[in-house]
Parts: sequence; C-alpha cells; structure tokens
Amino acid sequence: MEKLTAVIVDDEQHCRDSLQALLARRHPEVELLGMAVNVPEGIALLGRMAPKILFLDIEMGNLTGFDLLQAMGPDRPHVIFTTAHEGYAVKAIRFSALDYLLKPVDPEELTNAIGKAKQLLRQPKGPDRFMSLLMNLTSLEGPGVEIALPTPDGTVQLPQQEIICCEAKDGGTLVHTSSKGHIQVERELKAFEGMLDPDTFLRVHPDFLVNIHQLDRRSLGADKPVTMSDGTVIEVGATRMRTLLERVEKW
Repeated sequence: MEKLTAVIVDDEQHCRDSLQALLARRHPEVELLGMAVNVPEGIALLGRMAPKILFLDIEMGNLTGFDLLQAMGPDRPHVIFTTAHEGYAVKAIRFSALDYLLKPVDPEELTNAIGKAKQLLRQPKGPDRFMSLLMNLTSLEGPGVEIALPTPDGTVQLPQQEIICCEAKDGGTLVHTSSKGHIQVERELKAFEGMLDPDTFLRVHPDFLVNIHQLDRRSLGADKPVTMSDGTVIEVGATRMRTLLERVEKW
C-alpha cells in the first residue's frame, strides 16, 4: 500500500489529538509527520516536512488557513480543510471542488477524503483551484463583487452583475455572460446559488438561475416565458413567476 505523509495545522489541541488518533486507527498508511498550532508554525513545519496531505483548520486566531495557503504559493500539498462552521467559506471551498471535513470529523468522511487525495495525487497536476477559492473568499456578497469561475483552462474572473443567467447543462452549469459569452463550469447549478448574491439571482426554473437585473421586463407576466437580455427564453411556472414579480417590484 502506498505510504502517504501528512501534517495537521489546527489551533485546538482536542481537534489535533482526535484527528491524529483517527488517522492512526483507521489509516495506518498515512504517516503523520507533525502538527502545528498556528499559521506561522504551520508554514515552518510544511517547509521542513513537505507532506503530501495537509489537514488545515480554517479559523486560527487572527490568521486563517487561507493566509497559510497564500504564503505557501503554488507548491502546496493536497489540502483537506477542517472546520466547525459551515458558512460562506465552506460554500467557496465546495464551489472550488476542494475537500473539507466538518468537526467533529466523521470517520467515513475522512476515509472518503483520503481516498480522493490518493486518486488526485496519482494524476497530473491540473488548474490551480486554490486561485478561484482565494479570489472568491476576498469577495463580499453584493451585485458589484466579482466571482472566480474554475474551468478546465484556468480561472475566469468577472463581476456578478455581468452574469445574465446560469443554466444547468451537460452535467455542469453554462454561465451566460454579457462580456465573455458562454462559460461552461463543472459545478452543479445549486453551487452557484450558494455563491451568487441572493438579492440579485433567483431560481426561476429547475435548470435556470437568473439575474433579475438582466431580465427583459416586457416579457414579464403570467402564462408566458421570460426573456433574458441575451435573448434566452425561459419557461417559468406560476408559483415561481409570482416570486419573480415580487422580487422585480422591489427594484
């Protein structure tokens, strides 16, 4: 069995001890090289040990795990985030297709995360998904902020207001934009609901999430489809249409 090496960076001792014990009991193929209690110690430890897997806490005093990743640059181990809070940061992690574990760590979820790490470590290095994560974490919710879209060719960054609508397509999401045409992203439509400004974007159809400011208002009304600014026509049911009209009236 392939020997993996790992480091834990977490400011809570009981979390470090619990994860260490779980790794020893369930995953003897993972060699724990050391543990650190804060970001500066973590950076130093990673520089000395160069593990293949990093278990990284998100909130650690005045600094975060994201600060550690920025300090490391592109030469990073495979990261599995650990956190006790499922907030915006977790949505951004999920949107970037990165791994995370909620505390207390579930043994089966740990097994799944390690299995995924083994698979990814055997593959050629793809686009830097951390770039889209870090870009999205610097944004606050609102129509003027930008979103970073992870694509097979790299990260595409654009203001949320330039997104006309998001369409579920080919197992992912086709993003219709006013400036960059169509962008195919390998994320489910639901992931976009968690990342985009909820006051601006509304799910009007199982396959469409729309920017209400990009609607052709002349197309609004009962018993007819709506038209977006790029000409996309979307059938909207009666219940969702009532919600849409209520939202539009608040403009």
